[in-house]
This record gives sequence, structure tokens and C-alpha cells, in this order.
Amino acid sequence: MQIDWLACAHDALRHFPVSPNHVRLISRAENVSFYVEAEKNERYVLRIHRPEYHTLSELIAEQVWTEALLAEGIDVPVIVRTTDDERYTQVSVNGDIRNVGLLQWVDGKTLREQSHGSPDVEDLIRIYRDVGNLLATLHEQASRWEPPEDFVRHSFDEHGLMGERPFWGRFWEASNLTAKQLDHLLSMRNQIFTLLARLPKDRNVYSLIHADLHTGNLISHGDSLHIIDFDDSGFGWHCYDFAVALSEVQELELREPLLNALFRGYEAKRPLKDWVKDLVPLFNVIRHLVHIGWIDARPDLSIDPAYKRGPYQQAARQFDKVVADAEAVIARIPGTANAI
Repeated sequence: MQIDWLACAHDALRHFPVSPNHVRLISRAENVSFYVEAEKNERYVLRIHRPEYHTLSELIAEQVWTEALLAEGIDVPVIVRTTDDERYTQVSVNGDIRNVGLLQWVDGKTLREQSHGSPDVEDLIRIYRDVGNLLATLHEQASRWEPPEDFVRHSFDEHGLMGERPFWGRFWEASNLTAKQLDHLLSMRNQIFTLLARLPKDRNVYSLIHADLHTGNLISHGDSLHIIDFDDSGFGWHCYDFAVALSEVQELELREPLLNALFRGYEAKRPLKDWVKDLVPLFNVIRHLVHIGWIDARPDLSIDPAYKRGPYQQAARQFDKVVADAEAVIARIPGTANAI
């Protein structure tokens, strides 16, 4: 059944203290997002959240954390409460109840847009050094902060990443991969689960993480970087945030200098253990593996221009990326893990 998303957006906006003059669809991927212009030149982002991904309690926890980050001067989304002083309202979409939130709009370009096609390696190194600096600030707050007792958010531990019911799906059962490929993925999953189960989870290395802090989720806003899209945030190893930050770098000759730039930016604000640095290649592999599950669970991505070849072709290409270096990475880990 065809969904009139614009009508849904207007229905939701009736519950917020804004008088919209213009509402425009800007994204229909994970969540359905709208740009909203209102009186007095006020601008917002309205997000209609997808069902069965986060409970209302989990969505509230996301905002509780971003408000704590904001209180420490970290540039993150500013929420707008409903006229009833609630964090979210709800609308019916073809019989499904969807949670809807409103955020203040932030001008600027994403770092992805700024760095796209840039031939200047020094510019990229500067960008990734800034990202490392920001990650240190984020991790430092998360390591010190005490969430309230009713705070509910998922975990990217060994179970959340490689368990029987991982957060982003059972990637070793992905569609359109051969039986041999799936066996290979299952073997890697079992090995990595064992490795992750041995890692420390003290707050200096494991806390709330953004979990999707690539350059597309960082907006250059004046003299600061504005972090968006905390939808995937949860408890996990800091290593994973490094892997995500580096995940868009396809040129092999750039990976090492940009990773070193991330580390330099991070260590300018916060100490970083050697074993954390050593395990980033493993978490790069993990990022590719979980992305296979993420793609396979979203067949509707075939309608998104960013996935012109369709989700299953994306999964097949992701498999090739993983097997290119996974065995070498896993083989090096036991010695590293003994030094933790």
C-alpha cells in the first residue's frame, strides 16, 4: 500500500510547538526524515522512526545521552519536545504505530561532502585528526557518565556483534551468497566471538559509543563538528568507533596515514592503549561482517539511489572485502590479545 509520508509528517507536527510553512522529504532509508521550515525562520528535522528497531524507552535513552553530551559542550542534536512536554509523539502508518521526534536543524556540509574527490592527502589527514579528537571527547564523557537507572540501550558486545541474535542480523545466513561463502562467514563469526569474549569491558575501553560515526554523520558547522544520527548508538568497545570512522576509506594507501591521524587526534585529548590500536583491523572486519547482515535485513534498500545495484549485490561485494584480509587479521589477534 502506498504511504503518504508527507501527510504522516504533517499529522506528527500537530503535536509539536511549531507552525510549519514548508515540509520537504529529505531521506527515506532507515528512518523517514523531513526538513521543516516554520515561522520566524525556525528550521527542524522531523524523523519518523522505523518500527521494531528501537522501543520508545530506547529512543528516549538516545535523547538522554545526547542531552548529557550537549551539557558538556559537545555539538549534538538539540531536541524539541511536544506541546505535552513529551520527547516523542506517535503516528499511525498503515496500521503500524511509529514514534516521531523533532530536532533543531543545523546548517553546514558533511565531512563526506567536503572530502569527496579531494586530491589533497593533507586535507584528509586534517579531517581524520579532527574526527579522532572528537571521538576522544565522546568516549571520555561516556566513560565518566552515569546513565539513569531506567536507561535502556543495546550492547555491541560479543553477543550483540557475533552472537546467535546479533543486533544487525545473522550475516552468515545472508541471501544470495553461496553455501561456501556462508560457511566461511560462519567460521569467521565463531572465531571472532571467541576473541571478543576475551576482551576487557572496563569503562576506559568499553562504554556508550556512537557506532556509526563516519564522515557522513559529521557536519562542519562554524568552528565545530556537529554529530548527527545517534540511531545506532549503544554500549560497545571504543575500537568499533575507530573502525566505522575508517570504513569509507577504500584506497589502501590512505588507510594507514588516516588511521594514524585518527590516533593522533584522539591521543591529543585522551590516552589510547596499544592493544586498542592493534585491534582496529579486527573491528574493521567486524564492521564489514555486520554490514552484510544489515543489508540483507533491508531488501527495501533496492529503491534507494545509494544502492543502485541492489542490496544483494552489495552483500556479495562486502563478502569479497571481508575475505580479502580477514584471515590474516584473525591470525594475528591471539598474540595481540595475550598482551592486553
